[in-house]
Amino acid sequence: MATATTKTPRIAELAEQLLADIEARKLVPGDRYLTTAQTSKLLGVGNAVANRALQLLERRRIITRQQRRGAYIARLPSKESEAGLARVHFLVHQKFLRTEGVGNDGVLIGMQEELPGVHVQISFLPPAEETPFVQRLIHDSLKSGRVDGFVLVRTSCEAQRAIAQSGLPAVVNGDVYPGNAALARVGRDMNAIGELLTDYLLEKGHKKLACFNRQQALPGDQTTIAAISRRLAKSKLLADAITLRFLPADDDVCVAEMVQLLGQPNPPTGLICRTVRMAEAARHVIEDELKPLGDQFDIAVCDYYLRRNDRAEFAYPRPVFSAEEEGRHIARLLSLQTKMSRPKPLEVIIPLELWIPDEVNP
Repeated sequence: MATATTKTPRIAELAEQLLADIEARKLVPGDRYLTTAQTSKLLGVGNAVANRALQLLERRRIITRQQRRGAYIARLPSKESEAGLARVHFLVHQKFLRTEGVGNDGVLIGMQEELPGVHVQISFLPPAEETPFVQRLIHDSLKSGRVDGFVLVRTSCEAQRAIAQSGLPAVVNGDVYPGNAALARVGRDMNAIGELLTDYLLEKGHKKLACFNRQQALPGDQTTIAAISRRLAKSKLLADAITLRFLPADDDVCVAEMVQLLGQPNPPTGLICRTVRMAEAARHVIEDELKPLGDQFDIAVCDYYLRRNDRAEFAYPRPVFSAEEEGRHIARLLSLQTKMSRPKPLEVIIPLELWIPDEVNP
């Protein structure tokens, strides 16, 4: 039997503790509420985390906050969701929560601004029997009579199809497989990723490139690779100007592949990596193998999830939307589907801009 771990995001759990505090103290609209320092002490967390928990209540319109005046109760939480949704399931494999920030605080805060009071939970899909697990979630939702929404992240084609056929509100946070076009989507411009990174390396003077991609290519990966090939063809480079490799998420494999590439006659001097992990493994090889010539080799990455205060070490296409904006778009698409009997395919493409380390960036 397929099993999966389900949890409520930590920031939502902390917000629920604050709601319990409001109820226990019988506070009413207009009453003063806790400062960030007081919230930090109550929850036993740092000021930054406490502030995000208060932000979540603010987005849910439970409190209002004004500079120098503090927080005040705006309204008491309703037991019913204004959007017609009982809960939203993030369906994701656990590794993507860590590496790509799925369900991060910013996305959650943005969603709560549009869907105040809707419970959000993250379900880590089982490594096997993913589709039966998703079908059970669908069955439970339909049987209960409530309306659940689904946010699908890196799920299989079969899981996407099951959600699409259920008729329940759903948004793919990423790319939709061909044949599942009825699903709404919020995702980055994968075509622009290929164009931006290829142009960057060509402008740096590279004539031969390599591209490290995931072993299991997703629809967006195909779009990016096609864009890279078109850009190179437009530059009238030779047919062998790009070397494609589809690799597992394994550092040793990436290292071995990079050693092999550098050992070829006329090796590539520019590398596009699907993930930061691939880029870091490749960089170690370059530093060891090329030594003083290493500064003539450039690496760019397709996707970069940066935590608070992190700085990118490789050129990458940076989303123009903030995580909160992304969350708002996901929530709006879910909400629209509760109000439309036959929703048309809905799509929000996140625009990108090139970020280059060690240069002036906005």
